Amino acid sequence: MSGTTEVFVATHDVAVRRAAALEASFDARADTDASGVAIEDAPNARINGITDLEIEILGGLAAKAVGAAGDAALDMADVSSDYLMVAPDSMVESLAELLTYVDDGGESVIPEVASLWASEEDMPFSGDVAEEYVRRLAELARQAEEGDRLQLYVWSSTAEA
Repeated sequence: MSGTTEVFVATHDVAVRRAAALEASFDARADTDASGVAIEDAPNARINGITDLEIEILGGLAAKAVGAAGDAALDMADVSSDYLMVAPDSMVESLAELLTYVDDGGESVIPEVASLWASEEDMPFSGDVAEEYVRRLAELARQAEEGDRLQLYVWSSTAEA
């Protein structure tokens, strides 16, 4: 199953408003070119062709790569949206740690994690593209760690684009 997934850093209030605007814009695409709803700005990465499950898989791969324990399952962020989830702290920490974690040879583990992620069933992109996404998601996780009241959110819809 493919979809559109956006990972972003925000406070809870901003995340809820952003999710509502994203949902309105996706619902409106069937009827018009624009929903008329402004999507609140937040650092983000939009990935077409994947769902929240692939983000959970990446979280598990990141945890394994950095030797961390913890849950990679996303949690519902708010009852107002079936599509908005929040990453657990352990996933955020593992993703952020990818930016500085090196293997025994002193090389970044990001290319290896990206390769494993890209090789998952039904992934719509190759290792090079996966590496760009992994690096961007790790940067977003670092921003979430460093910010006051910021969290890493995942909005995912299987609505046809």
